[in-house]
Amino acid sequence: MALTQTVQIQLGSKTINFDNAYIVVRKFHGTKTSMTFDVHWAEVVDGVHIQNKTYDCLVDLNGKNPVKQAYEYLKTLPEFANATDC
Repeated sequence: MALTQTVQIQLGSKTINFDNAYIVVRKFHGTKTSMTFDVHWAEVVDGVHIQNKTYDCLVDLNGKNPVKQAYEYLKTLPEFANATDC
């Protein structure tokens, strides 16, 4: 499971666009009620690394697997509004 979307990275005064950047949840850990996970952006699958960020969200132990819940959480955030599953 992964997401894809156009990503803009600001390097000083220059903006670089990555069309269809590959976004994947890497490692995650948590408790019975919440989890923290790292998100990795790459130019393409197994491509040049663009950036990493860490996110926190609630987890439902009776729901879908935690990785699926992490992706569903990301898609609720404004910065992932245009992301699609891939």
